[in-house]
Amino acid sequence: MVARRFNTESPLNMMRLYQSWPREHVKVLIVEEQARTRDSLIGLCECRDDIKVVGEAACGKAAIDAAGMLDPDIVLLDAELPDMSGFDLLRAVAADACPLGIMVSSCADHATRAFEEGAFDYLVMPVAAKRFDQALTRARYRLDYAASRNGHPSSYSPEPDRMVPVPPRFLVGERQRKLYPLDPKSIDYIEADGNYVTLRVGKVEYLSRDSIKRLSMQLADLGFIRIGRSLLVNAAAVSYAEVAGHGTFAFTLTSSVCLHSSAAYRDSILRIIPLPALSKRYGGIAS
Repeated sequence: MVARRFNTESPLNMMRLYQSWPREHVKVLIVEEQARTRDSLIGLCECRDDIKVVGEAACGKAAIDAAGMLDPDIVLLDAELPDMSGFDLLRAVAADACPLGIMVSSCADHATRAFEEGAFDYLVMPVAAKRFDQALTRARYRLDYAASRNGHPSSYSPEPDRMVPVPPRFLVGERQRKLYPLDPKSIDYIEADGNYVTLRVGKVEYLSRDSIKRLSMQLADLGFIRIGRSLLVNAAAVSYAEVAGHGTFAFTLTSSVCLHSSAAYRDSILRIIPLPALSKRYGGIAS
């Protein structure tokens, strides 16, 4: 089933590209220097009918080339590669919502950094079949949800009418040169900060390398609302809302922070929090 082979004599440049598969399958690219580990991951993928391995690469450069040609949905990548770190590769090929980067390693030491760098999941080899299946199922649901949000129904979902977003187990925030795994439900709001975002938990702020666009998709199922171009708010952290006029609202959080929405996000806000017009009894006006 091998379509092409590139420089197989050199382990630093080895890349195998497989024939194209129908779009009802999730496409996986495996990046791992050791052939035995690649074979193990391929075997786990072959246990699922909705997963197809479209290519292999033994180093970062070959993986970047393969990702550009194959457009994989998921990249399974080692934390340590011969020509670059798995983190460098993760930033290069999984900087946006797709492909999803799932890091694999022989130890758990890199897990915190992997999530901080944007990995969707982290697997410790040898990985149990049940754990691998769980990771791929979560990834498939994420891809389905992303497709539905972009107006393109997913053709490889076994249940196309159930686009179920799977929020991350935790987000990693940096504070005073320390990394903290944060339960997303504990976060009051998230604000864009250049190439980073600020995660606000009560009166404490953490920095994370991520984007509002990506997080708004990841956290939608937890009740996070995009109220502005640079603001994502946890609805559970809202104490009360006030009509600010011209289709905007002022949200006061339980932490006493007040955040103002943009008119462009009014409809998306009302879909999550159906705020009615204020009663005339209290001198209110329609929003």
